[in-house]
Amino acid sequence: MLTLGIDACLGHCSAALLRGGDVVASRSEAMARGHVERLAAMVAQVLAEGDAAPRDLDLVATTHGPGGFTGARLGAAFARGLALAADCRAVGVTTLAALAFPRGEAPLVVALDGRRGDLFVQAFGAGETRPEAIAADALDAFVARHGGPPVVGPRDLPAIDPAHVARLAMAADDAPPPTPLYLRAPDAKAAARPVLR
Repeated sequence: MLTLGIDACLGHCSAALLRGGDVVASRSEAMARGHVERLAAMVAQVLAEGDAAPRDLDLVATTHGPGGFTGARLGAAFARGLALAADCRAVGVTTLAALAFPRGEAPLVVALDGRRGDLFVQAFGAGETRPEAIAADALDAFVARHGGPPVVGPRDLPAIDPAHVARLAMAADDAPPPTPLYLRAPDAKAAARPVLR
């Protein structure tokens, strides 16, 4: 099975190609902006390094939020488009699940800085929750409600490993196609339309 894992939701643009569970090729670049311009070329490089073409893919996996609005849309749209061209399945995983994955099955809470005085959080292990946005000062109460697991984040989190994204998707047999996961309204506001008389 040939699986492509990608991430463009946070501060990196990343792609990894896995054959079975083994990483064949992987790339990651730190960037605050520019994911849109970089992702397609990075995927092409990873496929070339793995001596593969898009038509060889069996699964395309991407993070689809929470995170940056543009990154969540980019990852979902790119994965769906590539999967359509390759005639394979596309799967979305949360950024929080991708960050929790290497820490195993132990109960824990992952918290991302939402950058507006809030956090994006999710509990894993026993009593797993859906991703949600909470006030930053409510983190201790959230952790206590979920059995006091250790907390990963909210600041100085490691980059998401696109191989973890691929492995999560490979284990999710019934996961739906990626759809951007937004936990709050965007900062941008629609301009008011002028009144025509």
